[in-house]
Amino acid sequence: MLIQQPAAPDASSVLDGLPTLRTRDPGEAQDRVSELFCRHELRPLSVRGSVKLNLRSTGGGFGVHLLDYGAAVRIEPDALKTFFMVQVPLSGRARLSSPNSTVDSTPALASIPPIDQNFSMVWEAGTPQLIVTAPREVLGNAATTLFGTALDAPLQLADSMNVATPEGKLFIRAVFEYHDLLNAPEAAPTPYVRRLHEEMVLARWLLAVNSNVSTAQGQGHAALQGSHSSALVADFQDLLQAHSGEDLSVGDLAEALGVSVRTLQAALAKDLGSTPSHMLREARVRRAHQMLSEGDHRTDSVTDIAQRCGFGHLGRFAQAYRQQYGFPPSQTLRGPGQV
Repeated sequence: MLIQQPAAPDASSVLDGLPTLRTRDPGEAQDRVSELFCRHELRPLSVRGSVKLNLRSTGGGFGVHLLDYGAAVRIEPDALKTFFMVQVPLSGRARLSSPNSTVDSTPALASIPPIDQNFSMVWEAGTPQLIVTAPREVLGNAATTLFGTALDAPLQLADSMNVATPEGKLFIRAVFEYHDLLNAPEAAPTPYVRRLHEEMVLARWLLAVNSNVSTAQGQGHAALQGSHSSALVADFQDLLQAHSGEDLSVGDLAEALGVSVRTLQAALAKDLGSTPSHMLREARVRRAHQMLSEGDHRTDSVTDIAQRCGFGHLGRFAQAYRQQYGFPPSQTLRGPGQV
């Protein structure tokens, strides 16, 4: 399958629905960025010794951020310790140096700072970065769910991610979809919608970067043969049908079946040529269809029902609904004979 790489957005459009922190004062920039991420030293490299900070953020913990210093800078943070970070330049170049490696990141190569070591970075002027952060425990739990492998040691990630690979493109796509969800504060997503998108970003992140969770172990767990694979697929289909009205994620389904997400993925690909995410999305569309059929167009709305079924983007929901039923969701809500 050919995976289209989403066009890198202009920095001005990233999280443009959220407030922007702007300052030319390096001291204020250092303080405000430290509050969001971690303590660090910031040193402008220009003759004037100033910056032109633009910072937009969904907040600490698991989040998406735009950070642009508007000038060449050197950054010397403490070790991150409690969270992972992946930094994708939207343009320009940045160098990340740690005791064990050096990464020259570009829009095609994201950098991932070490979590247990101090490091330094030099960002060239004109290097706005799209940053995704996740608490260490959250990403570690996601790795266990995805690969079915208990971690013998704290999760460690490689120092870079090639976002031009198929796996990297899928990560960027998941981040953009999550970004679109959060960039409309007037229509806050339901907890279920947000959880589905967060789970997808975490899984795509882990699949796009090497880690100390052995790929071989993950593949070993996925190696179901013959009747075992068919039985798992049948159990998955039964589970979807019986619980389609509940706010389930792929991780929930895999856990209920007692397998890793990778094992479930392998079984569905082998027997049906499908994926857990695709089949769950189809089940959520069917759930929406039932709710629309039973709804009242005078009091219910397509948007509300889509959100309740785990769709945060009305356009994507309408497209999926039309593909599955051949007509728009609004036609179902209006009912026969309604205009």
